[in-house]
Amino acid sequence: MNEVSSTAESADEPILQCPTCRSQLSLNSEVSELDENCPVCRAKINLHVFPRLYWEPVEKSVPRLSDGTEAKCNFYPELAAEKVCDECGCFLSEKAAVRWGNLDLCLPCLHRLREEKKSTSFVARSRLHDNRALALVTLLAPLTLFTAPIAVFILLKNRKNLSSFAPRGRVRWWIAMILAILWIAVWTILLVVWSSLILEDFA
Repeated sequence: MNEVSSTAESADEPILQCPTCRSQLSLNSEVSELDENCPVCRAKINLHVFPRLYWEPVEKSVPRLSDGTEAKCNFYPELAAEKVCDECGCFLSEKAAVRWGNLDLCLPCLHRLREEKKSTSFVARSRLHDNRALALVTLLAPLTLFTAPIAVFILLKNRKNLSSFAPRGRVRWWIAMILAILWIAVWTILLVVWSSLILEDFA
């Protein structure tokens, strides 16, 4: 199956091409599939038409050149500054500005927010360490002799890194910590009692 995502060449109707002879195929209405023979070479055509074919062309704004009497873009000095970076405050032209949500950013700030500060607005996924620790002390309860200390380590190591895409409280963190400590206490008591029984047998 051939996939076509070309833009419209005509304002009235989109134009496709036959994959075999490259002759134009006109579409009189919006369709998602085209399964017919080419009117020129009679080759079998089976096309999947993406919705982008029917979109209106995007008008690109032309960067405005600086005339020397106004602020210049920090990255393209020949262009006039039309925006300000919401993170560092540098002057930006339309060409240098990156729109993210309701913020206008320069590329260095965008990189710093994503790679260095690990801002939750710029990451693709976030690890929920409290959920991982909670699973270690609940789903793996028979193995908590080993998983409970691991859960405590995870919780303490990431106690300041509980951010995620949605607002979260510390309830899960505290539940996981309390359960982990209880399991450690239970296993400690069991080991002490077991050790004392063994020592009594030897005595």
